[in-house]
Amino acid sequence: MANSSDKISITICGDGGCGKSSITLRLVRSQWIHEYDPTIEDSYSVTRTIDGLPYFLSITDTAGQEEYRGLWTTSTLKSDAFLLVYDITNPDSLGALDYFMELIDMEADQREEDNERLLRELGPSAQGVDVGMPPPVKIVAGNKCDLKQGRAVGARDGLEYARRHGCGFMETSAREMVNIEETFARMLSIPRCGV
Repeated sequence: MANSSDKISITICGDGGCGKSSITLRLVRSQWIHEYDPTIEDSYSVTRTIDGLPYFLSITDTAGQEEYRGLWTTSTLKSDAFLLVYDITNPDSLGALDYFMELIDMEADQREEDNERLLRELGPSAQGVDVGMPPPVKIVAGNKCDLKQGRAVGARDGLEYARRHGCGFMETSAREMVNIEETFARMLSIPRCGV
């Protein structure tokens, strides 16, 4: 997905209370917060080495509450990758991803149109050259997989949702540190042209 000198922008989105901030803080600070404090928008940065290459991750943790969704900015949609988080104990949180998926898909379509226009403008000399912004990488994460007794969304349902939307899929637990590093590593290893 990137050269070692690249800065990778990642936006984390999903319904309120699904654990977006917990996932982010586990990755960035190796800490878990058990109190729920609604996020409006927070930004973090961290460097991770994946397959021997250093990556500088610029992470935006977005608001999940419906009243804050209008704050999604154009710069948020310009991210290289999106982590769409739902809570496996709350089936409504999986459906809430539709809102974010629609915005991301519209951005991907716009990038494709812009890239085609740029190729036309550059003419034959641009044949075989990558121009413009590639489509964003998308991973769906079913969070709180440590809460097995409260599970309301099966892993198969999450995987099917991800497949329908052309996304990668992981189940995570910020509390137990399950698949946190692995999810971000997978995000960086997916080719920018899709899953």
